[in-house]
Amino acid sequence: MLGARILSEANDLKRTAQALARDMGIDPDFVQSIIDGEQGMEHVRDFIWKMAEIYPISAADLWQDADDTVDGGLIMKASQSTATSRIFERPDRTGALTPYYEYRDTAMSRAAPFKPEWIKELRYVTDSDPDNPDVAFNHGHMMHQMTFFIGAVNFYWEVEGERHCQEMNTGDSCFITPFVPHSFTGRGEDDPALIIAVTFAGEVRRAMSEIVRAGPAVMDELAGDLRNNGGYGARLKNALDAESMVAEDLAGHLMGQGLEEGRARELAGGKAEPGSTELEMIAGFLNLLPALLMVPPLPAGQEVITRWAAETPVRTFPKESGYGMKELLRTDLLPYLKGFEIQVPRGPGADLRHGLHEYVYVHGETPVVVSWGGKGRHREVLQPGDSAYFQPMTPHAFEGYGGEGRLVSVRIPGRLNSAVLNEYASFPKSSRGRAAQETKRWF
Repeated sequence: MLGARILSEANDLKRTAQALARDMGIDPDFVQSIIDGEQGMEHVRDFIWKMAEIYPISAADLWQDADDTVDGGLIMKASQSTATSRIFERPDRTGALTPYYEYRDTAMSRAAPFKPEWIKELRYVTDSDPDNPDVAFNHGHMMHQMTFFIGAVNFYWEVEGERHCQEMNTGDSCFITPFVPHSFTGRGEDDPALIIAVTFAGEVRRAMSEIVRAGPAVMDELAGDLRNNGGYGARLKNALDAESMVAEDLAGHLMGQGLEEGRARELAGGKAEPGSTELEMIAGFLNLLPALLMVPPLPAGQEVITRWAAETPVRTFPKESGYGMKELLRTDLLPYLKGFEIQVPRGPGADLRHGLHEYVYVHGETPVVVSWGGKGRHREVLQPGDSAYFQPMTPHAFEGYGGEGRLVSVRIPGRLNSAVLNEYASFPKSSRGRAAQETKRWF
């Protein structure tokens, strides 16, 4: 795979193996053996770094991590999770540092964009006061977070200086956007207090190298603010700038299409959101798909979303006799973030197969059998506390082991988003496989 990536980059640079060898001052046969995948990893790593030193390319774009799954699946046993245990202290109301959380890793893959954690709350409170001085907030973090609650847990968060508290119980869920300060405590030492925190990278994290170069001021100008229609206005300005136009140009076009002057200037200045017909006029003038200008607003309070299990119905999939699927929260900001509590009946279940990365944690008292893969199926018994990860499009199925099992499932997209799939779908069908693994020189 690394040899194919190097060949693809060489094609982009319009370099043959011989030209690479000449530029890099090394033997042409050695370069060809790198491309053919015949050299060890140490030589390949050195070659990639040398390419990045000589040419205006990023070594990160050439590197391909080894697959750490077994045919698309990865299992982490509870005993392995326990071995990663670490306890961190935070100040209490007196300022003394006392145990606050116990963290444990669960199933993670270097190919997956999430880092799911088992977190036990070690501090208990007797009220639900968001300003309780025994509650120690964090500073928020870069990752999005989907949280599944087990037991009696208080969930706290802070937005624009105002603190909130919500009492959560087993099966409830919440979503926290990046950099929102938050915390969790137990309610009474006789009740369990545990969360499965699935933190994951979004598009911002994946674009970090360009964001660092741009800086905060430029990013604010480009992105706008999803509150108060700011997202649409920023996207419109970006589109005008890309075409070397100003709002006056667009306003003139809209008036020529029959819009009243005041309305045309409002729309061209990003001060009002267009209707469907107006959006088509604007997008057509800017040579864009209308969807690229539409940005979902962020209503007040949507930085944090909660959903209660008691208010969520269970549906069966497949309908005949399948899994009981209880949806966790959903958010318009991340439409492909999908979470479920899954009731697993006795007997083999149907295969689940989709284009998302999937994390699974067994939270009930009954073991669950999981099988995955294509023709050569793998089979494993997951005990309570075990967890698993499945790559996109990996068929996998569950069955209760002696009774009905219960799983937490969180699915998130990777980098194969709609823009990538649309571009890939435009390639000639006979040759598009070369995008995944280049096999030919460009001439």
